Parts: sequence; structure tokens; C-alpha cells
Amino acid sequence: MRTTEEIREDVLNSAWKRFGHFGYNKTTMAEIAHDCGMSAANLYRYFNNKSTIGAGIAKRYFDKESELISEVVKRTDLTPREKLEEVVLASVRYNFTEFENTPAIMELIDHICRDGQNLISDHKSKVVAEIVNVLAEGNLSMDFNVTDTEETAVAIRLATIPFHVTPVFLKLINAGRSKDEMECMARGVIKLITKGIAKR
Repeated sequence: MRTTEEIREDVLNSAWKRFGHFGYNKTTMAEIAHDCGMSAANLYRYFNNKSTIGAGIAKRYFDKESELISEVVKRTDLTPREKLEEVVLASVRYNFTEFENTPAIMELIDHICRDGQNLISDHKSKVVAEIVNVLAEGNLSMDFNVTDTEETAVAIRLATIPFHVTPVFLKLINAGRSKDEMECMARGVIKLITKGIAKR
């Protein structure tokens, strides 16, 4: 017998496919329930409405991206400069994989940007904290010369926004940009950043 968590995960997977192909606004709870092989009434036992499903998808996405970034920061085979680059590249690779074949996902992104600010803020704080760790490590190794690691981490996050899930990122994918091209762009931005904060 499946657990509640397994059923909820199936719902999120089915909703993700629907939202990505047909759009958030055109998708109904009944359609999601049908895709999961359950009644609409049963679906409401696990999610109050479509908005909570969207929030569940966003949280799952943010948690996975945070996990990937954290794994990079913990690596001992990378210099601080390499870690800073890999933090951004980890997001590019993950986002490209997740969003490459989701032509209508922008509606869900719009919904989350409008109604999920707490989720976005919490995720941003986690990523910034990881970047602070990299900058602090870089200061200790004499790779970087950063006076205010928190302020600089926030600035780096803002400078690399196009490589996270934003309308800019999705537009680049829809315009036919390849993953290699996106990675090349990200490396260029990080190269400028690391040059600016390097120990002189």
C-alpha cells in the first residue's frame, strides 16, 4: 500500500507534466486527478487546491536545487573560485534538464512569483548562505578579498539571476539556446565576478 508521501509525489509529477504541456491556468484539479488514477474528491484529501500543488512543485524544485548547490560547496577537490563557478553551473544544468521540454511552464512560474514569495525568499536565503560559505573559504585561502561576504553574496546572486528559473532563462531555452551555450554564458559572468573579488 502506498504512503501518503508517495501519493503526493505522484500528484506533483502528474501536475508538473500537465502544467509544462498545457499551462497552469488551463489545468484543472479533475485532470490532475484523472492522470493519477483517482477521483477529484480523493485528490482534495492530499492538496487543498491547485495553488497548493503549484507550491508543492516549487518547494520540491527549490529543495533539489539547494541540495545540488550544497553538494558543490562541500566538495574538497575544488578551489573557492571553482566552487563559485560550479554553484552557478549546477543551477544551469538542473534548470535546463527540468525546463527544456516544458513550453507552457511560464504560467506556473508567474503564479509562484505572484503567490509564492515566501518560498522564493527562503530559497534565496539558502543559496546566499552557501555563497557566503564559498566567499569565506576564499578569503581564508587568499583567493578572494571580500570585506562583506553577505553583501557580496547577494550581489552575486543578483548578477547570476538569468541562470536560475526566471523568464530570462526560459526565454533563452525557448529561443533555442543549448545547455553548452548557457554554461558558456554563465562561465563568462562568473569569470568577471571572480576577477573583481580576487586577492590582489
